Amino acid sequence: MPQVTAEGIVPLTPKGISVNPYIVVTIVVGDVLLAAGLLAFFLTGASHVTALIPAAFGLLIQTLGVLCLMLRDYERPLMTAALILAVLGLAAGVSRPIMKLAAGESLAWNAATISQAVMGLGCAAAIVAAAMFLLTPPGKP
Repeated sequence: MPQVTAEGIVPLTPKGISVNPYIVVTIVVGDVLLAAGLLAFFLTGASHVTALIPAAFGLLIQTLGVLCLMLRDYERPLMTAALILAVLGLAAGVSRPIMKLAAGESLAWNAATISQAVMGLGCAAAIVAAAMFLLTPPGKP
C-alpha cells in the first residue's frame, strides 16, 4: 500500500528501479507456452512426450526473462539468447503445418495442431518483444 506524505503519494518500490515491459512480455509468453505444452500433454492422455516441446521452449524463454530481471548487467545477452530460442521455437512450431499444407494435405484441428499454433504465435510474440528490447538503446526503460 502506498504511503501518504507531505509530498504526495509515494509508492513502496525503491527509487530508480524500473522493469522493461518487453522483459515482462517475454516472461508471460514463456508462461503461456509452458501452460500450453502441459495442457496438450495431459489432455492427450500423457502418451506423447513430443507434446511437451512447447513447455520446454516456454520454460527456457521464461527462465531467460527472469534472469534478465535478476542479472541487470546481462540483460542484452540474455534477451539475445531468448530471441534465438524464440526463432528456433517459431521454426519448430510452424514447420509441420507448413509441410502438410505444402503437400496438399488438410490440417485437422486436434491438440497437436493447436499446440503448434500456440507455440508459433507465442514464439512470434517473444521474437517481437526481444527484438524491440534489443533495438531500444541501453539505459532507456
